[in-house]
Amino acid sequence: MFLAPFERLSRLAPEVSRFALVGGLGYATDVVLFNILRALLETPSLLAKFVSLGVATVIAYLGNRRWTYGHRATSDDAADARRRFLLFVGWSCGGLAIQLGCLSLSRDVLGFDSLLADNISGNVIGMALATAFRFWGYRTWVFRATPPAPDAACSASNADDVSGLAR
Repeated sequence: MFLAPFERLSRLAPEVSRFALVGGLGYATDVVLFNILRALLETPSLLAKFVSLGVATVIAYLGNRRWTYGHRATSDDAADARRRFLLFVGWSCGGLAIQLGCLSLSRDVLGFDSLLADNISGNVIGMALATAFRFWGYRTWVFRATPPAPDAACSASNADDVSGLAR
């Protein structure tokens, strides 16, 4: 009884590790590309962030789809892939809202307006909460495990079992 949560966590550990590595790659892409756009190409801040975050989101989606959740049976149908990508972007935006909410709470409600406070609230607390939110959302809604299609023999025997229950 006591080991059940630990067993569950140990089964999740490889997935969490892959999720963290893919997220780290996405984060590094965002930071590096943002700084290249800002410093070298003199792109305006908001446009640079929009582009860097967009590229990072695509990289994170592909990494999670192919590696983190690659073991889950998903359809390769183009419409399903678009739906999954839009869900991924939605959950990513939800995580961003959590980070911005933590930053806003710290600055606007609690009155902490130093650079250190902004980093703690947005990049430590906000990132931790947003990462948990994203992991749950991606795992539960975006890259949902689909049960394997039953083969014809199973379907026929299950139909007999169900009809026998109705008698």
